[in-house]
Amino acid sequence: MPIPVIDLFAGPGGLGEGFSSVLNENERAFDIKLSIEKDENAHQTLELRSFTRQFPPGELPEEYYNLLRESNLAKRLEFRTKLFESYPEEAGIAQSEAWLAELGGNNFPPELIDQRIAEQLEGVRNWVLIGGPPCQAYSLVGRSRRQEGEGLNGDDHRVFLYKEYLRIIAVHQPAVFVMENVKGMLSAKLGQERVFPQILNDLRNPAEVFPETNSSNYKIYSLISEPNGFDGNGNPVYETDRDYLIQAENYGIPQRRHRVILLGIREDIQEIPGILQLQNEKISLEKVIGDLPRLRSGISRSFKESYMHNGKMKRVYENIKDSDEVWSRNIQEFREEIISWNGFSKDYLISPVITPETGIGKEFIACNTPSENNPLHYWYADNRIGGVCNHESRSHLLEDLLRYQFSSIFTETYKQFPKLHEYSTHSEKLLPDHENAESGKFNDRFRTQMADMPATTVTCHISKDGHYFIHYDPDQCRSWTVREAARVQTFPDNYLFCGSRTAQFHQVGNAVPPYLAYQIAKVVAEIFTLIPVVNNGAVEEI
Repeated sequence: MPIPVIDLFAGPGGLGEGFSSVLNENERAFDIKLSIEKDENAHQTLELRSFTRQFPPGELPEEYYNLLRESNLAKRLEFRTKLFESYPEEAGIAQSEAWLAELGGNNFPPELIDQRIAEQLEGVRNWVLIGGPPCQAYSLVGRSRRQEGEGLNGDDHRVFLYKEYLRIIAVHQPAVFVMENVKGMLSAKLGQERVFPQILNDLRNPAEVFPETNSSNYKIYSLISEPNGFDGNGNPVYETDRDYLIQAENYGIPQRRHRVILLGIREDIQEIPGILQLQNEKISLEKVIGDLPRLRSGISRSFKESYMHNGKMKRVYENIKDSDEVWSRNIQEFREEIISWNGFSKDYLISPVITPETGIGKEFIACNTPSENNPLHYWYADNRIGGVCNHESRSHLLEDLLRYQFSSIFTETYKQFPKLHEYSTHSEKLLPDHENAESGKFNDRFRTQMADMPATTVTCHISKDGHYFIHYDPDQCRSWTVREAARVQTFPDNYLFCGSRTAQFHQVGNAVPPYLAYQIAKVVAEIFTLIPVVNNGAVEEI
């Protein structure tokens, strides 16, 4: 009997994908019963992925692969409709599971949420709650931009969205919950009080916040450290709050993503959970995206001038008709100019820029990927695809491509990406036309990702521009594609992201890495093998 799972603030389904990937004799150990997400595009992605889970592992219908291979987004929607019509039973389950709803929103009162959860659980008492309440309020970058420092804005409703998660714990009392949030939660304060100890206390004692529920208490465990001991109430004790902070690169994720992840176990379950197993070797960026088809960037326009008008800065641009020839000519000129500055290898002048055969890419490219040498080949691969989806480069401002080329050549030369002051040191042309360009606030505004180490954290900011995610290969001179970001986040290659490219980037950046979630799910599954599961008064062994 699969273990039921409810997924809150689900995004595109990273946590759910990890849990769904745990198999027991080729049967899924977990069954996602309900995924709640407020973003329409992420909901479409969730619904489509749920559809795929209605088939045994490795037995997806060919019509699904036809959908993956369609590059035209409008036609892809038609294919999706036909796919659901061809498999109405599976589509119906998926549409019931993926719910477009906003926790804490005015149109979705608690009573409606509770009813839907109860219907999907069908009386099962022991189940798993997963999810990550929106993290922008705790984010270190977000707080810096809002000039909050350690303090939080008490009027920001996102500070308290974890209580929506807590309320569902109190009302429905899962056997186990997994809650994910950003590292900034550890240092955030409201007034003079740190937020994290209060959140821990609330999660341990949900009935203190929601006394009408008479909820059970919970023990909150780290997933990476054994407890130092237990307090008088049986709660595990750790040396520091950082014991709850998972550094994903230590667990086979090709990304330096650091997140607080809490494992809660209901007080009547006496088992002490295991922890994630450290992996000896970190996986570099090049090893997971280097086998994808090479692409060039697109070119959209060129900056001409800026001037003040009625107290506001006005900028004038000229549109550029993009082509392989225009791109290669400009990149070659940029390269020659950059090489003329002191300190760079002349090797870049030995041969001219060669435009990648696949150009800027597209929503589907026929190719053979991932490579057998890819350390996560078994996780990404689906040989039936015959190529790769969501692999199309952005179009950039011509002047930004000069900055990208400089950044990637500098990074390859000095083995570190340049800070903004190093741009101006080499040429004033490299500075962007922004009022705060030299303020020091965004010293890493343009960041080439290092090929030989895990990437930096993929965030939803990647949907706005690609400046933090410049490809390490100077010959491609571009920012990442959606699929490259998805590889870094460890989504399987047959995981299709719905919506526009901007929407796809936003979904990928918001997700929990599925391969990390898979490892967490195995720890949770082990808990359920050690306890009798009581459902509707009957005792069943999993």
